[in-house]
Amino acid sequence: MPHDVDATAIDSTAVDYGDLTRFIGYALRRAQMRLYEDFFRSVKGSGISPALFSALLLVERNPGLQQGRLGQALGVARSGAMTMVDRLERLGLVERRPAPHDRRAYGLHLTQKGGRAAVNLRQRVAEHDKRISARMDDAERRRLIELLERIY
Repeated sequence: MPHDVDATAIDSTAVDYGDLTRFIGYALRRAQMRLYEDFFRSVKGSGISPALFSALLLVERNPGLQQGRLGQALGVARSGAMTMVDRLERLGLVERRPAPHDRRAYGLHLTQKGGRAAVNLRQRVAEHDKRISARMDDAERRRLIELLERIY
């Protein structure tokens, strides 16, 4: 779904959702739409999507991570990981360096700009996360994460 669609414009009292309200996938998708809207407002001007943010933080925490392993960690195909790394590289946030023990492989590393961006984006996304979970207390927030982790 494009991130510029305003899901809040839908008046939920005007539509009979029937069985949809009982399906976890439907509830997750509705929540995801709202989350993405706020996420993109929070990181506006950065060129970063939720997937790129995740990739950036994984590279930050795992210097030298190979592209294939990044894809596995994110649950995306090899081609998807390549696309993400290409985008991060074009943004000047990540660079590929030859792996020290395998000349055929490359490890991913943050650039200086990438390190600064990770700090800035982490703060902006933390504020986003606080905003979207404002109606939950800490225990509810932890419980929601635990429940969602059971799905994957």
